[in-house]
Amino acid sequence: MFRKIALGVAAAALVCSPAVAGPKDFTAQGYALPADKPVTIVLMRPDMQVGELQAGGTVEPNADWTTAARGHLAKALEANHKTRGIEFKLIDEGQAENAQLIADYELLHRAVADAIVTYKYYGAKLPSKKDKFDWTLGSGAQKLGEASGANYALFFYGRDNFASAGRKAMQVAGVLGCLIGVCVIASGGQHVYYASLVELSTGNVVWFNVLRGSKGDVREADGAQGMVDAIMASMPTRPGEGGVPAAVAKKR
Repeated sequence: MFRKIALGVAAAALVCSPAVAGPKDFTAQGYALPADKPVTIVLMRPDMQVGELQAGGTVEPNADWTTAARGHLAKALEANHKTRGIEFKLIDEGQAENAQLIADYELLHRAVADAIVTYKYYGAKLPSKKDKFDWTLGSGAQKLGEASGANYALFFYGRDNFASAGRKAMQVAGVLGCLIGVCVIASGGQHVYYASLVELSTGNVVWFNVLRGSKGDVREADGAQGMVDAIMASMPTRPGEGGVPAAVAKKR
């Protein structure tokens, strides 16, 4: 009986967890980072929220988890960039004008990223695009370049929810129900991440990746690095350069 329960829990995890989906990226056709000029990327602050999935299905945000995840992800992104030999910059958020600029583009990117996911990943169609990947944040993105001295911006979005004890108990109860013919299994934790590379001279999104599922616990430094390395692996490189940094490839 206990073996059946264990097997049922494992099967439920495979069915219910988005981790099996993995990353899926889109790049503007033929796009590569320029070989004839320096590439400098400004990292926008991670648009991150971590919470706890309650038994009833609601998510309770956790400020401590979120703060820890943001810090770990920012360091992981910086480390990932260094393995690529790309100059990395930040915008001084201490200036009120810059803080407002960052907040505005965080919201804009979230809206554009949601649209990309809807129309490129979930089957909805925009007839005018004819499957072209030509999303943009608009020419105003040049202001980010002026504030940072960068020619690209990397946006990072994450929503990571961990199942509470009550939610886990519901999953076990659902598996037990399957054994008697009443099979209703609650989903577990939910992990969704987006990353976008934006060319600041045009505002165009030249690369976008979505990762559904966990590659590590972002509340810990090692988990955040695993998540970042997974989602960043396909980011465009200069012509002739490999797609995955050696330091990242070695860890896999």
